[in-house]
Amino acid sequence: MPAPDREARHDLTLTEQELFERLGWFTHVRWAAGVCAIVFLGVGWYLFHVRFAWPWALAVIAALFAYNLVFALRVRRLHGRPHIEKRSIRRLAHAQITCDLLAVGALVHTIGGAENHFILLFIFPMIVASEFFAPRVAYGYATLAAVLINLIGWGEYYFQGAHHVLDVLSPDGRLEPLVSAQASHRHVFVLQVCFVMTFAVYATVFIASSIAGRLRIREEELARAYKDLKSLEQVKSQFMRKTSHELRAPIGAMQSLLKAGVSQMAADAPGRAMVDRAVARSESMLDLVDDLLRYSRLQAAVMQERFEPVELAEIVRSAADLFRAQADEKQIGLAVAVVPARVMGARDGLIDLVNNLISNAIRYTPAGGRV
Repeated sequence: MPAPDREARHDLTLTEQELFERLGWFTHVRWAAGVCAIVFLGVGWYLFHVRFAWPWALAVIAALFAYNLVFALRVRRLHGRPHIEKRSIRRLAHAQITCDLLAVGALVHTIGGAENHFILLFIFPMIVASEFFAPRVAYGYATLAAVLINLIGWGEYYFQGAHHVLDVLSPDGRLEPLVSAQASHRHVFVLQVCFVMTFAVYATVFIASSIAGRLRIREEELARAYKDLKSLEQVKSQFMRKTSHELRAPIGAMQSLLKAGVSQMAADAPGRAMVDRAVARSESMLDLVDDLLRYSRLQAAVMQERFEPVELAEIVRSAADLFRAQADEKQIGLAVAVVPARVMGARDGLIDLVNNLISNAIRYTPAGGRV
C-alpha cells in the first residue's frame, strides 16, 4: 500500500492521523481473523468433534472476506488522494466497526449463540471504537453490541427454531449437547449470559475510553507544544537571517575603510599593526555572519516557505548596495539597471539567491572588471 502523503495530513489531529494509518492495518488484521476463524472451526470440528451449522458459519466468513476486500480497495484509493477529508476517514472507520459487529453477531449465532463462549468476540470492536472515537460514539457502539447480544440470546429463546445447536460427537457416535440440554431455552441461562456480556461491553468502553481520553489530552498538549516550538524556530530563523543581512553591510563597509586606510599607511607607520588587527577581526566577523546566514538557510530549507508578492527590483538594488563596498575594494565597477518586476515567491529565498549571484560575480571578476 502506498505511503500516505504527510503534507495532505497536516490538518488532522494526532488521533485522526493514527486512525488514518490504521485503516489499512485493520484490513490486514481482518484477513488474519478470517483465516483464524476457519482454523478454529476446523480444529473444533475434526479435533474436538464439535458439531455446528458449518455451512452458515462458512457463509459468514465468506461475507467477512468480501466486505474486507471492499474496504481494502477503498483504503488504497483513500491513500492515493492528494487531499484527505476527515469525514472520509471517519466514515470508513465507522463502516468497518459496524460490519465487524454484525459479522461477530452472525458468526456467534451460527455456532451456538449464547451457548458459545466465543460471544466474547464482541469485546474487540469495543476496544477499537474506544481508542479512536469520542466516548459518546464508543458507548453508541456498546449499545449496538448489547442489542445484538440480546437479539441472539432472547431471539433464540423465543424462536427455538432459529437456534443452531452446539453439539459434540461422543465416542459411540451419538450427538450430545456441549453445554447443557436446552441451555439456550432456559431464561435464567439466557438472562445470565446477556447481562454479563452487556455489562462487559459497557465496562470495556468505560475503561478503554478513560485511558484513551487521558492519552488524547497528552497528545493535544504535545501537538500544541510542537506547534509552538515550530513557530518559535521559524521566528528565530527569520531573525537570524535578517540580522545577518543587516550586519553584513556595515561590517563590510568598515572593513573596506580599514583596508583603504592601511593601503595609505607606511609599513612602519605608528598604529599600522592595530589597524591590521582590526581588519583581521572584521574578516572574522564577516565569516561569522556568513555562518549565521548558512545556518538560517538550512533551517529555512526544513520549513515551508511562505509565498507572497515580492518586488524583485528592490531586492536587486538592496543586494547591490550590500556588496558595493566589496566591489570598490577590488576596483570592480558595480552597476544596477532594473525595471519594476513584481513576482510571487519566498522573499528570504529570493534575497539569498540574488546575494549569492552578486557575491560570486564580484569574487570571480578580475580587478578592473565590471559587474
